[in-house]
Amino acid sequence: MSAYGTASSSPSNDPLLVSGTMIREAIRTTVRGVGVALLTAVEVTALSVWLGLVAGADPLSASALVGVSGLSAGMLVEMLLAHVTVNGWSRPVPARAVAGLALAETALWVGWFAAVRWTDGLLGVVVAGLAFAVALIPRHTATDNAIQGRRPLAALVQRPTVGLAVLEAAGATAWLLVVSRAVSLPAWVTTTPVAGFSPHAVVGAALLTGAVFARHLLAVRHALRRPSRTAKSGWRSSRGTLRE
Repeated sequence: MSAYGTASSSPSNDPLLVSGTMIREAIRTTVRGVGVALLTAVEVTALSVWLGLVAGADPLSASALVGVSGLSAGMLVEMLLAHVTVNGWSRPVPARAVAGLALAETALWVGWFAAVRWTDGLLGVVVAGLAFAVALIPRHTATDNAIQGRRPLAALVQRPTVGLAVLEAAGATAWLLVVSRAVSLPAWVTTTPVAGFSPHAVVGAALLTGAVFARHLLAVRHALRRPSRTAKSGWRSSRGTLRE
């Protein structure tokens, strides 16, 4: 080649390839963000409706039955959305695992609320929250296993899922303490008009939403982690996997 010839461009420096990669990454990020927002909305709505129906109701009443049924449906939708957010539409949904984990989480929430009602005072609520966090660890670990294509019970404890469980239990405890008026709110909060809702309900829902959003965001990031031995996967299609 002549000294005055131009060297061929490296594929990694090709403007078209770089631009295409940036667009694909932006699409992935947007889809995941929408998925996390939907996960949060579904879970917070299901929990709020459930608590509104079972609070003060007899455990064997029709209201409690409807509340638990609605919570189960919400947890099932949440599990399906989590699977799609991480894996896209290309990987088959493990229906039995999804249904089982949804029922397991419903049972944990119901058990936690029953323990809170049985205990007395702030200390009892805190102890119930700690027990709830411990019980959530294997559930979140099983969920992560199922979403990543492993057997749900392949492992019961992972370091990241411990943090997820603590975050969820802390959010649930703060939510219940506020909506049940067990803790007082500042005067400027209680005097702020909120159409149709009490200030305690709004603040409690905000605390729960923040905790649930953070948990789903961290859970999705953890599920999308790529082992060092795995080769980089390219963009397949808009209906393919969302893993990087």
